[in-house]
Amino acid sequence: TARDDFAARVRRDAHVRDSSSAHEIMSSGALRQAARRGRAAMTTRHGAAAIAQGVFGAASGAPWSSASAAARAARGEGGRRSYATGPARHDKVISDDLLAKLGGLSTQALIDGLWVMGWPTSHIMGARPLTEGQKKCVGRAVTLRFVPQRPDIAASKPPGMESPEYEAFEQCGPKEVVVMESVGPWESVGGDIKFLRLAQKQCAGLVTDGSVRDTAVLREYGFPVFSISTTPRQGPHVHQPWECNGVITCGGIVVRPGDAIIGDQDGVVVVPASHAQEVYDIAHSREIVEDIVKTELSANPGPPGRYYPFVSGKIKKDSPLCKLLASKGYDSSKFAHTAANPGARAGLGGISKSRNTPGARRAFGSLGGVRNKSYMRTDAEFNQVLEQFAKHKACAVLRTGVEGAAYNAMDAAVQGGFRLAEFTLTTPGCLDAVSRFASRTDVLTGCGTILNIDDAKAAMDAGSKFIVSPILIPEVVTWCAENKIVCIPGCTTPSELYKAYTLGAPVQKLFPGVAGGPNWVRAVAAALPMLRINPTSGVEIDTAADFLRAGANSLGFVAPAFDQNAIKAGDWDAISKRATEIMAAVKAA
Repeated sequence: TARDDFAARVRRDAHVRDSSSAHEIMSSGALRQAARRGRAAMTTRHGAAAIAQGVFGAASGAPWSSASAAARAARGEGGRRSYATGPARHDKVISDDLLAKLGGLSTQALIDGLWVMGWPTSHIMGARPLTEGQKKCVGRAVTLRFVPQRPDIAASKPPGMESPEYEAFEQCGPKEVVVMESVGPWESVGGDIKFLRLAQKQCAGLVTDGSVRDTAVLREYGFPVFSISTTPRQGPHVHQPWECNGVITCGGIVVRPGDAIIGDQDGVVVVPASHAQEVYDIAHSREIVEDIVKTELSANPGPPGRYYPFVSGKIKKDSPLCKLLASKGYDSSKFAHTAANPGARAGLGGISKSRNTPGARRAFGSLGGVRNKSYMRTDAEFNQVLEQFAKHKACAVLRTGVEGAAYNAMDAAVQGGFRLAEFTLTTPGCLDAVSRFASRTDVLTGCGTILNIDDAKAAMDAGSKFIVSPILIPEVVTWCAENKIVCIPGCTTPSELYKAYTLGAPVQKLFPGVAGGPNWVRAVAAALPMLRINPTSGVEIDTAADFLRAGANSLGFVAPAFDQNAIKAGDWDAISKRATEIMAAVKAA
């Protein structure tokens, strides 16, 4: 209805005789460009007139191009000319998986990651946590710009629910942070009634270089807030919300919609969407070094200067830090370093004019080495895997010889209710399937039949979140433990289960099945309560609840979850149905 109404207006203003021509106007590049610029003025007469004039300007002798007409329509300017502007949002989108990884790092590590790349500081200066100990702020930026108050500004600003601030609020959710550019540090950007909507939307956070009102109520809302200060004053007499999801400057830092916003007790950091993966790779590798150094100094007290900081150039060969990293299995030459351009960390604009600048080439060029050689996970990532196993209890384990069936078979199991997935290396296309599943947020994906460290590395390169072996292989367990990777080795006796635990395996797979079934698990779990036993063979739908009640931490389903005849026939509905039955049995425990 709205489209037809707008087409009628275009037809009238452009003197077009039929609807088809009007609709052709609407599908033109001019209108698409208008839509990309934000407010397309789809329901206003001047918006229709501007687009009509732009599209038909050449025939009528009008001096404006269709692009400028579209821009005028987008900005509601009618006959006034509007000049070109760049896109607010970068083409690259930060995935949920990458966002979670960035959120697992400290703001200090992220600042260092940008510093190594020669970027200017990305710390939103002055924005402090509203509440001591508030939860971490992790999300993609939804931006809002305020402009100084003037009578005509207040009159021109869209009213009510169409106000830019409310448009911004509606785009927020559990993975979005609203970032507000205020006209001054002491001016209020909002209070309890406005921000109630952010609480209802379960917003991931609010960041501003202004102030907020109603502090006590905002703290009760639960989402993290970072501001310069608090204030009892109102804001409308000083500034007005003017633009949603444009490029803004908050606390002296450029923020584009879609950038990652990470805030902790030290402050807020902006990670550009364009380089988010590179920033993570460098920051993550540096945290590995710092964790190793801190662990060493805790075990063997001494001056930090023996290892830290590594401020310029690559880590020197045969230096104490080089030897320490080598003892942990790391090649120090592969770690990115802090060879940033002068002033980058201080916010003096250290972006390279050329990648030939000393340090810049090394910073960018070293990223491949970081990705390939660093497998260390954060404590947050490690604990998240364990939490998912404890929460969902049942893991679908796919082992099949059918070519090209891996993805569809596991997808069917997930559709049926599984939230933990293991692809075994003996399955054709295993690593490709792991890679495709790695970006999904509805399932935690791991790789099984890992028999050596190279297998483990290949699985992690594909995106695996955990490692599973059919037997206890000490070197694999030790390597995983050193890299904070959840490893689940196969064990057949209480001695092997405990050995796996002492080597660093947080979950121990009971494989193959043992006589006594649930009663055997009950006896071992009672004697060795520190174990997280994961029976994976011999578990059927009718015994699943018994195993869990006996003390099993989680279960693995192989044959019961994946009927080979169904896979060969491509009967994915049958696999989904079976998965639903299994999950119902698990929940019954």
